[in-house]
Amino acid sequence: MLKYLRKYSIATGIFAACAFMVPSAPADDGQLGRLEVQDFMGKKVYENARVIGPTDKGLKVVHDAGISIIAFKNLPPHILAKYPQTEAPKMEDLKPAPVPPTTAAKPEGTQVNPGVPGAAVSSFDPNCLVLIRTDGGAGSGFIASTGGKSYVYTNAHVLCGTPGSFTKKIVSIKTASGRTLPLPPELELSDSYDANSPGGLEDIARFPVTLLEGETAYEIKPFDVTGSMNRNVVAYGNSAGMDVVTSLKGQILGLGTDRIEISCEIVGGNSGGPVVLEDAKQVIGISTYLSAKGTRDIWSKNTVFDGVRRFAVRPEQVTKWRKMSLGALLHGLSELEAFDRDTLTLAAACYLNPRPNRGGFDMPTLSRGDFVVKQIIIDGGRHPLGATISNGIARVNQRLGASSSTISMQGVVPVFSEFFSSVTQKSNAQITSIQMSDRAPYVRQFFAELIETRKAVHAQFVQEGLTRFR
Repeated sequence: MLKYLRKYSIATGIFAACAFMVPSAPADDGQLGRLEVQDFMGKKVYENARVIGPTDKGLKVVHDAGISIIAFKNLPPHILAKYPQTEAPKMEDLKPAPVPPTTAAKPEGTQVNPGVPGAAVSSFDPNCLVLIRTDGGAGSGFIASTGGKSYVYTNAHVLCGTPGSFTKKIVSIKTASGRTLPLPPELELSDSYDANSPGGLEDIARFPVTLLEGETAYEIKPFDVTGSMNRNVVAYGNSAGMDVVTSLKGQILGLGTDRIEISCEIVGGNSGGPVVLEDAKQVIGISTYLSAKGTRDIWSKNTVFDGVRRFAVRPEQVTKWRKMSLGALLHGLSELEAFDRDTLTLAAACYLNPRPNRGGFDMPTLSRGDFVVKQIIIDGGRHPLGATISNGIARVNQRLGASSSTISMQGVVPVFSEFFSSVTQKSNAQITSIQMSDRAPYVRQFFAELIETRKAVHAQFVQEGLTRFR
């Protein structure tokens, strides 16, 4: 079997996002064991993780749930030393990191919370600041008015999650003042996307909300960029997902067509929160991602870019929205999750062996750590391709298993061929379905990696059928 496939097999483990800590260094075989992962949606645990290899986006690993990429900037030092980064990390990966405190002067008329340095309150409105929790973690949001309507705005990744941890359920949405907002029957994801500038406007979502009597909302309107550089701003949000709204004061450090760079010390959990002008209720950005590229760039060393940089996307720049029901969104995410899990089962199926007398399949109890190929195939039966594989194995064994003597190749090849044909047809149909599906840009950006991994495993499965069962 090709070494390439072995990297994708269950026997090696599958799926992590932004590794925060591991108990021990990896062994020579790339085994990481148990990973505790901290990303912008909270902490997750991945079992039996093992390294596939570095990519331009991060370190690809496998674990019990699938295949994922760990951003280089979030790797523990002993792992990063063994698998050094060659490119910048994914922009949506968020992780707390220290930066020098801002020294922006307080403008006249801005009140500051006594005893809390840098905590501007003139633009603070607990009725408009939102705490969001899903089954995958916690994030932020805010209520703002535009075009005569009021919406809850947040990041798409707060509501949707990311590969390996796509959202299955939105647990709660509530304001900092204590009002519980009902789950939206419909929502909108940004349909604005610039392929030359990813990690931007596609990562915005919103849904309608009704203001209570006496409540006001933040404003989203065209931002006058004249004189905006170094202007004082405040980022509000659910820092570190601790279910309290924090106020982080800073300045505008950089201006782009669809995003701004800020000095506010946003961390994981701030995703989706508003960046507002300090002395007004105008939202000029949505806290979205951090970048640590400068920490590994020799040209940035000892400059202001030698550290973590923080970015917020500009919601007023979204020109198109894609409306959908919440149920349709969650169903679409579950399809991607199932596709990914089916890839894992297909990789396990590459380890199927013919019985000594050719009387059917022998599902090996081959294991790597606590991970068993046979169990992956059995557990994968609840997903579409996994069901095709499990049912196909049962049919082959039923047709050939009654014989106690060795069956001729002429007698078994058509039966094995039918199995491999049915599985490859199902896999090809899934790939085509994903490729042809019309999704919002935020979700569509994950297609390439999911399909690339599937095609590699699919090709090896076909090769197994052509060489070992003929």
